[in-house]
Amino acid sequence: MKKYSVFRFGLCFSLLFLSGCWDRKELNDRAIWLATGWDVAENGEIEISGQIVIPANVQTQSAGGSTSGQGYFTISSKGKNVSDALQNMQTKLPREAFFGQRRVVFLGEEFAKRGLKGYFDANQRASDVSLRADLFVVKGGKAKDLLRLPNPLEKSPAVSALKEHRQSGGRGDTAYLKFLIAATRDGIRPSVPSMEISSSIEGEKGGKEDSPNPKVVQLSGVTVFDRNLKMLGFLNNEENRDLLWVMGLLKKMTISTAHSKGGASINLTKIDCKIKPIFSQNNQVSFKVILKGEGALQESNSGMDMEYTENLKILNKKFEKVAEKQVQRTIEKVQKEYGQDIFGFGEAVHRKHPIRWKSLKDHWDQTFPKTNISVTAQIKIKRIGMDRPSVLFKDSEIKK
Repeated sequence: MKKYSVFRFGLCFSLLFLSGCWDRKELNDRAIWLATGWDVAENGEIEISGQIVIPANVQTQSAGGSTSGQGYFTISSKGKNVSDALQNMQTKLPREAFFGQRRVVFLGEEFAKRGLKGYFDANQRASDVSLRADLFVVKGGKAKDLLRLPNPLEKSPAVSALKEHRQSGGRGDTAYLKFLIAATRDGIRPSVPSMEISSSIEGEKGGKEDSPNPKVVQLSGVTVFDRNLKMLGFLNNEENRDLLWVMGLLKKMTISTAHSKGGASINLTKIDCKIKPIFSQNNQVSFKVILKGEGALQESNSGMDMEYTENLKILNKKFEKVAEKQVQRTIEKVQKEYGQDIFGFGEAVHRKHPIRWKSLKDHWDQTFPKTNISVTAQIKIKRIGMDRPSVLFKDSEIKK
């Protein structure tokens, strides 16, 4: 009996040394950030902007669908570096800034041109900064301006930008992580998706928030960086999709053919790519890019009956030629204009020929622009939809 009493006493006494939550911080003591903006200030300093949640206005929709107020507000401050700017910003906040829930990081174009190597260290050292965030360069503008722009369909610009990127089949919330990986490797150079402020109606100037044509945030392509993390320029949306396809990151894509006798479109949902390095006898490397895609026929205006195998083969070949020409053009543009391997061809050599890569990696930036790269595509139509030819064609016009 005495033995069990000693055991119970020891157990109770040990509870006094358990850590518990002595250092916890209540939610109402934190300012939760949804997005961060990085810009160059007028005096050459850095300006940090933040999109912060207003807890009282989040998820307060009434039965009629209206909200009691905006779910976020925007704040900014300048400083000599990131830490100095954040310290100055904290003087405007009654709560401690918390970045653990941050979803998006926007970089102003001028800030990206200045270079990121000397500024991102603060992000890496902070224990509450998540690597699962989306990263964008604001084309032709400032991150601060984009953060203040509401979207009619979403509660905040940060959520809007993140969803647009996902819907496009892009990198989503892995963009920041992939940027850091590319920044620390020799066989690939970083690339970052880009956004710009546009109008909801094409070709017309955007108006106020409550107008039929408000200003909106639009995905505009991808930004190319060099090994020193300085921005070199942009690729458009089509070229961005080509880049992601070669990198094996593209999740969906529509390919369209257009000609005088009618066009067609396929929606690819099963997409892959293989990069094959080929070495010549004198140790010169070249690459063969094999694009693969399967999907459903979205549109066919040629009058072809798709239940016939030969017609499917003809259309598959047309889609393959479009994909090959398109991706080949993008690769050659990057080689000629930027000279940076943002596709990861060097990484392919590193994985498959690690010994040969040792002799290439130190001068890969000079080798890549001159490297011969060929592209082939393998496209398959897996579903043709409910109608065989278009219902607008007469029987005499249908090609069987």
